[in-house]
Amino acid sequence: MTPSQWKKPLPVPSELSRPFWEATRQGILKLQRCDDCGAFVWTPQPACRRCLGERLRWTPAPGRGTVYSFSVLHRPPTPAFQVPHVVAIVELTEGPRLMADLIEVRPEAVRIGMPVEVAFEIVGDVGLYHFRPRPLEAPPGSAWLQPGASPSG
Repeated sequence: MTPSQWKKPLPVPSELSRPFWEATRQGILKLQRCDDCGAFVWTPQPACRRCLGERLRWTPAPGRGTVYSFSVLHRPPTPAFQVPHVVAIVELTEGPRLMADLIEVRPEAVRIGMPVEVAFEIVGDVGLYHFRPRPLEAPPGSAWLQPGASPSG
């Protein structure tokens, strides 16, 4: 989609957030990670929030997490948004919490603790990130059925 067709607000990267937005344009979720203490940092910062170290490196993240909190919007922030619209705080497996749209899910199906994964959308030169439900994974050695499998008798 081109920016002229896109009616929602687009991010305007700052010097500090530019590496994040460049990565999303490539379909990669990157977070800052402190070289001193190993903590992941979100939102982009000049120093680590845990140890105040200034050696932060942009690190690819798997983009998996769970819904920490969410809200269903019934009044659009602008006419470009369709309602109902789900906005969530997603707690990544690395620890940080990101706010994002939840897509590919009915609002009434969203639950706190729901497993989600990142999904990207490219609008011109901008990569946007959203989250969508992720299928539950069977623990190793479990007897859970995989999709398409049938129980043995």
